[in-house]
Amino acid sequence: MRINNLSQKARTIAALCVLVFVMVVAELVAAITQDRALEHERTEVVEELSLLRARLEAEVNSTLFLTHGMISYVAINPSTTWANYKAMASELFKDDNHIRNIGLAPNNIVQFVYPLVGNERVLGLDYRNNKDQWAAVKRAIELDKTVVAGPLTLVQGGQGLIARTPIYERASALTPGKERKYWGLASIVIDTQSLFSAVGLAARHGTLDIAVRGRDGLGEKGETFLGREALFAQPDSVKLHVTMSHGSWQIAAVPIGGWGVGDRSSLIVRSIGLAIGAILSILIYVLLTLIHRNQVLALHDPLTKLPNRRLMYDRLDQLAGLYKRNSNGFALLFIDLDGFKAINDRFGHDVGDQVLIEVSERLTALTRQTDTISRVGGDEFVVVLPCNGDRCALSLLVDKISAGLNAPMIALGYEVDIKASVGCACFPEDADTVDALMKLADDKMYETKHSKLQVS
Repeated sequence: MRINNLSQKARTIAALCVLVFVMVVAELVAAITQDRALEHERTEVVEELSLLRARLEAEVNSTLFLTHGMISYVAINPSTTWANYKAMASELFKDDNHIRNIGLAPNNIVQFVYPLVGNERVLGLDYRNNKDQWAAVKRAIELDKTVVAGPLTLVQGGQGLIARTPIYERASALTPGKERKYWGLASIVIDTQSLFSAVGLAARHGTLDIAVRGRDGLGEKGETFLGREALFAQPDSVKLHVTMSHGSWQIAAVPIGGWGVGDRSSLIVRSIGLAIGAILSILIYVLLTLIHRNQVLALHDPLTKLPNRRLMYDRLDQLAGLYKRNSNGFALLFIDLDGFKAINDRFGHDVGDQVLIEVSERLTALTRQTDTISRVGGDEFVVVLPCNGDRCALSLLVDKISAGLNAPMIALGYEVDIKASVGCACFPEDADTVDALMKLADDKMYETKHSKLQVS
């Protein structure tokens, strides 16, 4: 039996298993790291978008608040004049840069607008005849609340938000019981470009890709008027509602380029895992190789690489133990080279070593895979042969081995005439213990050697 300890294939598989295990662990850590990084990034996006929403709501609502005084005045004084209106409107323009113009529409027809320059085209506009604006006007009248429409294209040109508030004449103390009478509308036009610039709202805001929908305050049902509409269909986009007077917008955002584009933490973890895995797998392979070499040195002859006496005895003990279970015996051949010392003396130890290597190779070629060949001394070899007790077949095998070993050989350029003496003993027929079997085979080998000397 050829003895194989830890093979190169087994060492390679062990090293690869370590590498795969480390990479799996690194992948798990990288996934956790990536999830945490994405969660942190999402939190930052929510915070930035929330701040943007707060600024937008504050700017819009503060602008709308400015019109309350004018509306109250008109409700009390429905016969207001252009002079009075101009005085109030000019004061409002001093407080807010987003206001583009302020108008009054008695009976839903625009008759007052400030500033007049640049807005002349809106005078005389009858909302009831304007299909683009009448729906929002009607909604404000029905709700009796301020309704923000737009962004839309203005009659006087440009884009703006229009906040419309219905005005009802207030009963005076002299006319108690008088019912509220609809007077018309007050409208304030907010310049969208100025508003969006003030709050920092743009389709690309810093590192964010932003979209806004909800034209005319319709929230999710309204049209998209800023950015890409596809952002609202993305399941991973951050979405917030912007609340205005009796309406809302919806704002959506994702990082430009996608989530996690700037994060390198998972790549770093994977790289570190690969490096650690490679180092550990190499160390494991080297360690197993050293263990393998130590096993070879401990159980094999360093010159011929054959099993040594220790491993040979272990094999004999195994076969002796198996005999008790399956009754299969074995034979032991004790081989000694004749005149080996003379070869060393004549040609040198290098030639002698080469002769021993050649003998080991010949024995390997002359025996079976199930046989065990060992070098137990300087020029002594033992062959263990599992057999079925057929003495005739065993005798033929011994003759074959002897003939193979006795053939001349070339060692380091020298022709060497080598002879071998073989002693054979069978277990359990000749001896029923390993030590007794070994001694008997050794004795028979010497008997063969002496008989050759007597003949010569």
